[in-house]
Amino acid sequence: MTEQAQSNENGIKLHHNIITLPEGKSAGDVVGERHDIVLLTEVVKSNPNGDPDTGNMPRLQPDTMKGLMTDVCQKRKIRNFYSLYMPSGALLDHPVSGYQIFIRENAVLQNLMEDADLAETAKNIFDSYSEPNRGNWVQPARGRAGSSEFIVRSYRDALCQTFFDVRAFGGVVSTDGPLKGSFYGQIRGPIQFGFAESLDRVLQLDFTITRCASASEKEANQAGESEGESESSGNRTMGRKHVVDYGIYRSHIYLSPAFAAKTGFTYYDLDNFLFALQHMFSDDRAAARPGGMRVVGLVDFQHSTPLGNEHAHKLFEMVNVHRADVGDDGNIKKEFPQSIADYCGEAPNGAVREKDQGGPGNELITARKIIWEIPACHGEKCTVRS
Repeated sequence: MTEQAQSNENGIKLHHNIITLPEGKSAGDVVGERHDIVLLTEVVKSNPNGDPDTGNMPRLQPDTMKGLMTDVCQKRKIRNFYSLYMPSGALLDHPVSGYQIFIRENAVLQNLMEDADLAETAKNIFDSYSEPNRGNWVQPARGRAGSSEFIVRSYRDALCQTFFDVRAFGGVVSTDGPLKGSFYGQIRGPIQFGFAESLDRVLQLDFTITRCASASEKEANQAGESEGESESSGNRTMGRKHVVDYGIYRSHIYLSPAFAAKTGFTYYDLDNFLFALQHMFSDDRAAARPGGMRVVGLVDFQHSTPLGNEHAHKLFEMVNVHRADVGDDGNIKKEFPQSIADYCGEAPNGAVREKDQGGPGNELITARKIIWEIPACHGEKCTVRS
């Protein structure tokens, strides 16, 4: 983490300096230009995203047998990161203003929306509205929406101001609480993830596992009756574990400045979001992911206008990852990849499109290669795959 930080007159500073602030912008300003991001995730003998409808087996695309990770799964990793760490990267030891997580484990969303601190924040926002017809503040009754549009709007803005995941990803919070039934309870966030898909077919492994204990006396007695008096049976409980042997998953992330303006998503938030992407698997190891997962590629394309200076798919084509294990006959040697050494690739870093007149400060699109661990390609045998 760099010691120097870009800051503004209000004291808000970038902790990580992953991004470069546009000219005239400060860390506390709302993001004003489009970003398109490529994320590459390596999966080693892990279940990246189990499907509860198939006994928690890894998700697969049926026609290609490529592995899948949902957008919800990927956003969960970011939420988990800021449930453990502060924006600076230090361990979380107290709630951080603006970086609480709304969709978190065991949370009751109605209680969060009717919290006294959130109501106070909403009232302060309501008082800041300059419209002459805003009326007076009336605390909404429990479980009922406020009658004034300005009251429900202030609650929407308070949620975005308080909770990082609402400000970044949005959410539907119109089912209960002060925003019940309100249009303002349907918050569309500026950051949207696409599904992650493995570059090749994945080899799914299925293991039977045992536990040398029973969960209860009833279960132990049932096991004893079914297995007889065998001394070797014990109180074992059978189970299954499903993993992907190896895969590199690719996903695309989109940041819309139009919706950043609606939720108040700033350059400070963007810098912290990219930091969380780098470390989203640092504390993610579990029994379902014994081999581990890590980010092996992270490329951010920063436009210079809100609408963007190029279609996203054309930028994504610049990030190429190929199979490197190609024989003299041009065929891939292994049916399933086994390590990152079976791949090679390239990604741009720096200005990828400039104004016609050229010169410094005229970049239209800048590529930022934040993480790139894919081996470089050598020779002409690689099988091109974008």
